[in-house]
Amino acid sequence: MQNRPFRLHLSVVLSAALFSAVSVSACATSDTTDDLAIDGEHDDGDESDLELASRAPSDDPSVDDAEGLESSEEAAIDDGITGAFEEIDVTDMTQDEIETLAAKRVASPVPGRGVTYRYGVRNPRYAAGFHTGQDHAAPTGTPVVAVRSGTIRWSNNYGGAYGRWMGLDANNGRTYVYCHLSSRRFKAGTRVKAGQRIGRVGATGNVTGPHLHFEDHPRGPFRYAQVRKPRW
Repeated sequence: MQNRPFRLHLSVVLSAALFSAVSVSACATSDTTDDLAIDGEHDDGDESDLELASRAPSDDPSVDDAEGLESSEEAAIDDGITGAFEEIDVTDMTQDEIETLAAKRVASPVPGRGVTYRYGVRNPRYAAGFHTGQDHAAPTGTPVVAVRSGTIRWSNNYGGAYGRWMGLDANNGRTYVYCHLSSRRFKAGTRVKAGQRIGRVGATGNVTGPHLHFEDHPRGPFRYAQVRKPRW
């Protein structure tokens, strides 16, 4: 009879230890689970890649969020972006060739900034299995320009993992997607010219640092991973 309290106490201790071990094991399993990232970026914030990936982006032109749209004063800055255009020698070109190049070629969607993470890199963490665009790392606020003349198809803050984003229906029949912007200059339906600033580099959405994630799609509504290596 004197041993019963001891046995009862020992049973409680063993049960608590077993529950604690199971809890620790469950947390470890959860922490090591690989989530999928939309464009290959990893968010160090509160939201997991999986949560961001599961949130469908909105490219609906009627969803034109005023938040993140530049004021008229800010939008008036940097209209002429130095270095936005690639120099082209037309000395030996025919008239037809010159007319084809009437809209000057933009060297980069982020003037002066090259590709820092290329299109097509394979990684099982990506929802598509590969990097669906090309990245141009630059400080937040760096100008972003239209690579060709065209019309803004959508412009809002509802890109999910893409953050603040814009879609440009260009005059070559392609739709170019600009992601992770800190600010957007234009609403949907606005006509823009090649080389014109349309926004600024940011770190919105699912990112590890400020950069432009830039994609090249067939003309039309956004379809994830229906892309090619960006060219214009």
